[in-house]
Amino acid sequence: MKKYIYTLVFLTLLGVAGAFLGVKYVDKELTTLESMHIGKASLYEVKPGDKAGKVINDLFTRKVNHYILRYWLKKNKQLTQIKTGTYEIKEGFSVRDVLALLVSGKEKSYNITLVEGGTLEDFLEVIANNKDLVHKLPPNVTYDDIAKLLNSKYQYPEGLLLPDTYTFSYGDDDISLIKRANKAMEDFLTKQYIDRAKDLPYKNEYEALIMASIVEKESALAGERPIIASVFINRLNKGMRLQTDPTVIYGVRDRYKGKILKSFLADKNAYNTYQIDGLPITPIAMPSKEAIIAALNPAQTDYLFFVAEGPDSRKGHVFSKSAKEHQRAVYKYRQNVKAYKKSLLTKQDKEDKQKP
Repeated sequence: MKKYIYTLVFLTLLGVAGAFLGVKYVDKELTTLESMHIGKASLYEVKPGDKAGKVINDLFTRKVNHYILRYWLKKNKQLTQIKTGTYEIKEGFSVRDVLALLVSGKEKSYNITLVEGGTLEDFLEVIANNKDLVHKLPPNVTYDDIAKLLNSKYQYPEGLLLPDTYTFSYGDDDISLIKRANKAMEDFLTKQYIDRAKDLPYKNEYEALIMASIVEKESALAGERPIIASVFINRLNKGMRLQTDPTVIYGVRDRYKGKILKSFLADKNAYNTYQIDGLPITPIAMPSKEAIIAALNPAQTDYLFFVAEGPDSRKGHVFSKSAKEHQRAVYKYRQNVKAYKKSLLTKQDKEDKQKP
């Protein structure tokens, strides 16, 4: 009987010891799991059907007992509802950090900025040079190619992309970005055209877009856009030609080398507003939201002319109601330019004298 009791006590103690050691083992493995951290930042793609356990095994070099991992995940169910996508796993991330990111669905994202006033050619260059986009457009993509891609009711694609900063995900391509920018422009233009001021000289929203592109190219100061728009609208209402230099430059294209020649002003093309009545046949740039709003909600003025105050476009323009006022403003502009050039020469002379 004593032998039986001793045996029973021994087995009980052995079981208690085993249980104790088992708990210690589990605690150790759980501590190991919680203390694991990513050694090097990387991108990681969660594919459809992937589970949290697979993610941990893929990303962490130290392996944890399969049953321990299942036990931990069961206790942390909120970290198992991971979403497909491509994520930026940063150095030092813990298991919890990684799974929390994947549950949030906040994929790795990138930005690209299409600057207002640029042409489609400018935009295509920016897009082509972006290393984060997948490039599906051919290297020598043409305006006709973009027009077919957009399948727009407007045959010419200039002006049809909204300047903005666009966020995109890993794996997004240039074609999808261009279509997004086009959709953004169409939606914004349509809404603003519905809410436009009364009695504007536009037959449709496309003519408003053309005007907005001119306003964009003529305005260096955001606050001047509604005033500049009013000048062009006043001229249209009076049957005057717009006579705006940016349309001349767009019409002669590659012939323009930084200076508008007299031959350019006399050039017969559908953009030269010194030669044609009304608006050019298409936009001449990608106008910003602010330029579109200005074209559709111009300031109420009697101005018919404007000229820059001087060589620094950031100082804005002088606006005039009559040709006589405008001539005086032009004279003053030329004097300011001369003074500016003289100051540059004086500064250069001083620098030359100071050279050893």
